Amino acid sequence: MLYLLPDLPQAAKDFLALWEDPRQNEFVFQTSGTTGPSRSHRLSREQMIQAALTSQQALGWSPGQRVGMVLPATGMGGKMSLVRASVFGMISVPLALDLRPQPLTQKPGDNTTPPRPYDAYLDHLSLVPSQALALLRHWLDLGMDPGDRLGTLLLGGGPAVTDLRKVLERAPANGKPWRVFLGFGMTETAGHFALQQLFPHPQASYKPLPGLQISLEPLNSTSNDPNDINVGALVVTGPVTNHQPLSTREIAKLNPAEGTFDWLGRADLTIQSGGHTLLIDDLEAQIRFSAAQNPDLAWLNGPHWYLAPVPDPVWGEQVALCLPQSMLGTLPKDPLYPHTWAPCLPKSAYPRYLVIVPEDCFEVPGKVRRLGAEALALLNPKPLTGGYRFVGKL
Repeated sequence: MLYLLPDLPQAAKDFLALWEDPRQNEFVFQTSGTTGPSRSHRLSREQMIQAALTSQQALGWSPGQRVGMVLPATGMGGKMSLVRASVFGMISVPLALDLRPQPLTQKPGDNTTPPRPYDAYLDHLSLVPSQALALLRHWLDLGMDPGDRLGTLLLGGGPAVTDLRKVLERAPANGKPWRVFLGFGMTETAGHFALQQLFPHPQASYKPLPGLQISLEPLNSTSNDPNDINVGALVVTGPVTNHQPLSTREIAKLNPAEGTFDWLGRADLTIQSGGHTLLIDDLEAQIRFSAAQNPDLAWLNGPHWYLAPVPDPVWGEQVALCLPQSMLGTLPKDPLYPHTWAPCLPKSAYPRYLVIVPEDCFEVPGKVRRLGAEALALLNPKPLTGGYRFVGKL
């Protein structure tokens, strides 16, 4: 359920104070860390305004519309929501998303204001896919038509999960019009530069926003078909990049006839193991799909794990399963035993290491902060029986 907050969070107020200062023409952002260690990146005011302008035609920002502010203003998604509202004169509605029942009466001695459910209409709402899945499932289970609550739902922060697509398949499409889009972008492009519609007319590919051009640069060996000239690392050029080509390090396949592209994975998220090039995004998607079907993998249904490469003296790199200490109680007796992974992965991609990573790697819903190779190495690999390795402390 959505709850109305009494005011914008302090992080949002701090950012707006900077944005509204005409002397502030450059803004520093931290990349999410989803593809590796977080980095600082600078964007000009003009680049951020251009990013808002390029999405207006597809998403229809206009003065007086109500925009739900759920994403934290510490990240790009939350900050760009504030920028769009400012540029187009929209009304920012500070909200919290929590599907657990909230106490609407105060306990003795509790001076805090109890949260109030928000049931009014929103023209736009930005969420990460896992939040959207929970909210839409909640509304549909109660027999609500999402079109009565919102006009456009914009998703970012990761690919749409299979369960979300299934939920949208049963969503009503003959009531008040509403739309769901999945954005594709990065910190360096001030958020999304391409969109894929998920509802009511599902699209299989991403379409670049108006005024943006996409091209490819070659990869060494990450394509399944090295002869396919339409597969490579995606390059984007447009106003938000100061009209300079920007390499995204995202593996994509272009569809020249349609002017669209299919995302295949991140070039930075590969594992070179015994001559095999393994795409981490692809492996994780295979595991999540199997976990939804196979009870033996049910412990991997949640979002709090990821795969990473770790150095191996024989194979160069091997696959590591990274998870927080809090997940250890859900693990099967032999989580790295080969038969666990046979239903969903090729043998070359079986996880051979278990890495216990800090809980804060998963503190932002729908986002994973992936530790780099140096940080993982500091966790000191220890041998397991059967030739496997364990990293960290149990």
